[in-house]
Amino acid sequence: MKKRKVLASLLAATVLCSGFVLTGCNSAKPENSSTAPSAQSSGTSEPAAEKVTVEYYTWADEDVYMPAIVEAFNAQSETTQVNLTIVPSSASDPDAYENKITALLAGNGDLDLFGTSVVKNFAKRRDVGNLADMTDAINTAGIDLSRYGEDFQTTLADGKCYGLPYRFSAFALFYNKKIFDAEGLPYPEKMTWDEYAALAKSLTKTRDDGTKQWGGFLPNWMGEPIMTVQMGSNVLDPDSSALKQWLSLLNRIYNEDASHMSFEEMNSTSTDWLKIFLNGDVAMLPNGEWTVGNAKQELANNAELAGKCDMGVTYMPQPDGVEDAVTIGGHNTFIFINSQSKKFDNAFEFIQFLTGAEGAKLLAEGGMLSSYTDDSIEQMYQELSGLDNTDAFFNTAIRYEMPPTGNGAEVDAIWREEKELCLIGEKSVDEAIDSFDQRRQPLLN
Repeated sequence: MKKRKVLASLLAATVLCSGFVLTGCNSAKPENSSTAPSAQSSGTSEPAAEKVTVEYYTWADEDVYMPAIVEAFNAQSETTQVNLTIVPSSASDPDAYENKITALLAGNGDLDLFGTSVVKNFAKRRDVGNLADMTDAINTAGIDLSRYGEDFQTTLADGKCYGLPYRFSAFALFYNKKIFDAEGLPYPEKMTWDEYAALAKSLTKTRDDGTKQWGGFLPNWMGEPIMTVQMGSNVLDPDSSALKQWLSLLNRIYNEDASHMSFEEMNSTSTDWLKIFLNGDVAMLPNGEWTVGNAKQELANNAELAGKCDMGVTYMPQPDGVEDAVTIGGHNTFIFINSQSKKFDNAFEFIQFLTGAEGAKLLAEGGMLSSYTDDSIEQMYQELSGLDNTDAFFNTAIRYEMPPTGNGAEVDAIWREEKELCLIGEKSVDEAIDSFDQRRQPLLN
């Protein structure tokens, strides 16, 4: 496992929740609406006549920072104009972006650039031939792929590169300091998942005004088996015992302890994971680093949320017996060129901008961690720091949720279906795991 150097901070995360305004601000995270008015929204200006227009599609959460990056690129490029389309989504339609990309690829639509924050989707697109080989262009540009760590090397196929990362991800445990202060409890630090579950249960209550305070919140779209990966396993592991331990824990916190809003309630109410946290109704939120930028945007759009949450961050809870901190993430937000695009050189020009120093600075201003880093980027992070502790993001081992293999997406879909059937009470933990094992066996073979 490769530990990423402490760059400086996750930017101004802690102060975000308390309403502090930052300079600028993840995935298939469906809750944030796009800055674009519709799925047909585009860049900010008409392309110059001599420029080649490149069509770039991205998902809803990227509206926190991607429009600014595209605008900056268009302003400095003499040859290329990127036309940005942000595909809106919602809690009821979290797959809107992937479905749109699938339709464009199948129909040979006008699509040059697109991306993903999910490694299994990278592998699937790569193996069916949707992605252009960028190896020669990368070599010509002198881009050192070793800088992205060991996990990234597993995305290469026969030594060829089909996508470059532009964001670095790390899951951690966010918490609301105001709730812990009110309860007279110390802020959470390193703890096991069992300790997390017990703490969440103790913090769950109905307030005097009838509103609910949840000890924790795990969104229904978060299907990554976090503890399983921390234990060195994943959904492709023939031994599903680590998956069973994770599902048992989920059943405990959702259904037995009722310390987290249940799947049924989340499904029926379409509860926004970020708003309920920023509103001061959730003590602990296991989630990804995108929480930082998304919180900034949510607070800017909803002034009534200001002051209700003072956000801190610490290590993701760990399995029993795991001494060194491990979490899910890595260099796993990628940009691709459509293998059918006729504008490869222009598309790659934007990729160089996004994945290089210019893009990294704009990502930092948007509250995101960039895959590219140098001394100036580190200094920017230091200047923007608002966290009490950044170790949870930088001084921890990072693992992809699974190896990037073509059948990973199919196996993961089976896991999520069986997990939900268990968590809504249709199956027991044992029944769900047994069914998962049977259904995935042909794919493992």
